[in-house]
Amino acid sequence: MGMDVFGKAPTSEQGTYFRNNVWWWHPLWQYCEEIAPDLIPPDNLGHSNDGWGLGSDDAIALADRLASTLASGETERYAKRYVAYLETLPPQRCDICGGTGKRAEPPQIGPGPLNCNSCSGAGTVPHFDTHYPFSIENVREFEAFLRTCGGFEIC
Repeated sequence: MGMDVFGKAPTSEQGTYFRNNVWWWHPLWQYCEEIAPDLIPPDNLGHSNDGWGLGSDDAIALADRLASTLASGETERYAKRYVAYLETLPPQRCDICGGTGKRAEPPQIGPGPLNCNSCSGAGTVPHFDTHYPFSIENVREFEAFLRTCGGFEIC
């Protein structure tokens, strides 16, 4: 599933469309919420794709905020803290084999006689939250989209 972000009144090709899959979008939008609580209300629907968005003035203000945090190094520091946080997350029990390293005959799940192809026999998998990356480049691309989107809707 992806988050398709459409410009409401784009003034350039770059402001027409921005896309992230859910793995990339959620950390990006969470960062936007953190740095711009005055622009993004706490009850916003930015983590869903039901048409919520910002108007032109707020989109430009968010672009300015992102540019400022990029220039000051705050985005880079945030990215390092984010990676450090992900590294602290413990592995989770593999649901396919029930943590045994041996799985049931597909399509069944749970313990069984076969080597587990989900956890490679370890019985654990990386924590689910580690699937959500954050990148400075993604922030830059979103900031560029915001500059000329004329407001946006997340669909």
